[in-house]
Amino acid sequence: MKRVRLWQCLILPLLVTMLVTSCGDKLAGGPGTAEPTTKATSSIAGSTGSPVPSGGPFACVDWVRFANPQDQYDNAGLVLIGKSVSQAGEITIYGHQATTHLVEVEQVLKGNPREGNLRITSTPPTCTAGESYPDGDPLDTAERVIIFANNQGGEWFTITPTQGVMSFPQGSKLPFH
Repeated sequence: MKRVRLWQCLILPLLVTMLVTSCGDKLAGGPGTAEPTTKATSSIAGSTGSPVPSGGPFACVDWVRFANPQDQYDNAGLVLIGKSVSQAGEITIYGHQATTHLVEVEQVLKGNPREGNLRITSTPPTCTAGESYPDGDPLDTAERVIIFANNQGGEWFTITPTQGVMSFPQGSKLPFH
């Protein structure tokens, strides 16, 4: 019978749990995937953690950078043309507050959302010292946009904080096929 030390059975698993809860765990993501390369251990939608000051669970997500709009399109579960008509609440994702918008759908280019206006949450950048959108919420605009989104836990979220929304004025050509 193999002898196991106390630290291997009790202390090491506790230390790993503490590190994962505090910092996030690695996913098998990376370039060409729509998943972030780190993820909080609490649920994606509905986490009650706060990045500052309470010290709840949160993650500093290293977001994928898509090389071009075609990559954004290929990695999104939903792509549509529309515009935000109002804010529809807030949700916590990765321990950060995120704004949900009611989006008037003009045209669905990919995916099968339900009919009518959709609720889409603007994914916030992380590691921002508690400020959800330091450069502004990309869905907080009255202009016509292309939205690249994925469904997580029954909710639609933009695929990344910086590449989930693209300006699309009337008369523009689609930047992907």
